Amino acid sequence: MRSPRYLPAVGLAWSPLCLGVTVLFKNLVNSTWSDSMLLVIPPMIVKLFICLSIWYLCKAIKLERLYLAKFAFTHIISLSVINAIWLFLILVYSKVLDVVFKSDVWVKLFMNSFPIFLGVGVSLYFTWALGYYLVLADETLRAREQEVLEQRLFASQAELNALKTTIHPHFLFNSLNMIGPLMGKSPERARVFVAQLSEFLHYSLKYGKKQQATVRDEVEHISNYLAIEAERLGERLKLNLSVDQTLLSCTVMPLILLPLVENAVKHGIQQSLEGGVLSISIKPGADDGGDGGDGGDAGNPAHLAVEIENSYEKPARSMIGEGLGLDTLKKRMSVYYGSSARATIAKDDTTFKVMLRLPLRPAVNIAK
Repeated sequence: MRSPRYLPAVGLAWSPLCLGVTVLFKNLVNSTWSDSMLLVIPPMIVKLFICLSIWYLCKAIKLERLYLAKFAFTHIISLSVINAIWLFLILVYSKVLDVVFKSDVWVKLFMNSFPIFLGVGVSLYFTWALGYYLVLADETLRAREQEVLEQRLFASQAELNALKTTIHPHFLFNSLNMIGPLMGKSPERARVFVAQLSEFLHYSLKYGKKQQATVRDEVEHISNYLAIEAERLGERLKLNLSVDQTLLSCTVMPLILLPLVENAVKHGIQQSLEGGVLSISIKPGADDGGDGGDGGDAGNPAHLAVEIENSYEKPARSMIGEGLGLDTLKKRMSVYYGSSARATIAKDDTTFKVMLRLPLRPAVNIAK
């Protein structure tokens, strides 16, 4: 018994079994009710504690498929020893009763009922052992599930930390290469460009160690990224940014917007000779029970509705599978939000749209 608080309940459940063995004893041995109860009940109480102790035996004798013969042999030996001890105790108890009552009937009753006690002892041993092994199997399964979950969380956290601190080398290389030409054309634009690049890198490094960010921080981060890309793409990159100002202080998973914006630019706008339009919308969304759509603004907002849409040419590769990728983002969202967030895709021949539904979490103090 692993916890003493269960002992009264087990004792109560044990009572019908004691009564059943007593009835069996009375009918087969033809003894009185009082004699049957006196010879059966105390040994059955002792048997209860013996059965409870089998738990530790089952934990020590583990079931292994490759050693099934050894497993069976060990339990047969254990059964033989435990039952021999129990039967011996009943014999001693019978002799004590003979001494107390100054008779010789109790030992005779025990000998006549020996097959009954032997059968009860064997059947109870295997019944409790089977029950314990089922419990142990369930505990092992739960422990393995917990271990797998912990490993997944650890791997996801490691992956997240790596992703947070990873800057695409081509983006950084292209950005640094643009500083020299900008200095020659417009020192003021170069100064702003360097400031934006510095802020972008600083945010990526700073939030590599944080567990949450505000919508304001995320919007400023992608704004710096888009401003840097705009210097390279020029008029090919057209931006429509719409953010509900009441949501700026709400908290979200760090670096949740950049993967989508980066892929929209890289695999949508950049792949087209004429460029395209990138539309970003962040607004309150009301639960509509669907998997897509805008979610609407009616009623009380239940979540953050983030929509990122970009134009693209059909031959261009989709955003999935490059950079952080939508699959990786979904995994991060699953770890961070559980089942309370979702990401969906809608596309046609000319547009690609990603919609995020995130839990609406109020502002908290985030150390700078």
